[in-house]
Amino acid sequence: MKLVKAYADDINESITADLADKLYAEGKIKSKFSFQCPDSNCNAPVTCANLDRPKVKRKRDPYYKVVGDHSGECHIVKDIESQRKNSRTKADIYSDSDEYIEDAIRLNLQPPSVKRPEKIGKNEDGEDGEARARPGNAKESGKRKIQRSRTLSSLIDAFLANESHLIQLPDVGVIHIKDFFIEINGQDLSEFEDEFRIYFGKAWFNKKEQGYSIVFDKVLTSIDITRRPSTYMPLSMLLESGFKRFKLKELEKLADKKPKTVFLLSEAGPQLRNGYINFWCEGAEYLDYRS
Repeated sequence: MKLVKAYADDINESITADLADKLYAEGKIKSKFSFQCPDSNCNAPVTCANLDRPKVKRKRDPYYKVVGDHSGECHIVKDIESQRKNSRTKADIYSDSDEYIEDAIRLNLQPPSVKRPEKIGKNEDGEDGEARARPGNAKESGKRKIQRSRTLSSLIDAFLANESHLIQLPDVGVIHIKDFFIEINGQDLSEFEDEFRIYFGKAWFNKKEQGYSIVFDKVLTSIDITRRPSTYMPLSMLLESGFKRFKLKELEKLADKKPKTVFLLSEAGPQLRNGYINFWCEGAEYLDYRS
């Protein structure tokens, strides 16, 4: 569920993404990162995706994306969780508007511990699966087409093997697998699109009191700030994970001061907050690594 409104720090008001787009063009809103959750009990950071993208280059209109944790008292996140429980599947990022595309692969973000009633193929950390398209999405009337899907781990294997595939992105269309992966290597944040991409590079796992931070070895830049981007996995996320590679004992082995190749799936890309450049990690299914 996307936020309808977000609190704009620059004008001290909760507004829609459409209005944010207008005010950004007028210079009244300075950055796509200058937003928070509109609930008065919460200050979860929000990005207005595509806000800084020229209109002629946009594949989607600006929309709000939460890129941090809501507070425990946030009423909005309670409504979101309630809707997720009633939805067909919590991990499905596609909607009814995403029609069947022949020869394209969808992202399968379901953890291995979740039952997959309409999946076919391999699993456990999840390799190839297939998902049936919704009624009406098939090209041939009256038939249910099968839409192929792959987990993050399986897509990484395909990328590293130089396979050629088309990836279907929610609400956007298709992208070639080579363009879907972006190596972190000194880019400016303005070069990135606010759509699903897999960012990767050498990184270190660092054990913290309440989780693990992952710091990439190459920098990214935004205006006059140059930083090594990072992401964070709290213990609560790790304890809920059904992936063997994110069991605490495995992560303790990874925090050995030796870099690993880390792959992170992100919808809104790296975020600039308080002088730091970070990736928001939605869950363990959005992250993988190779030793």
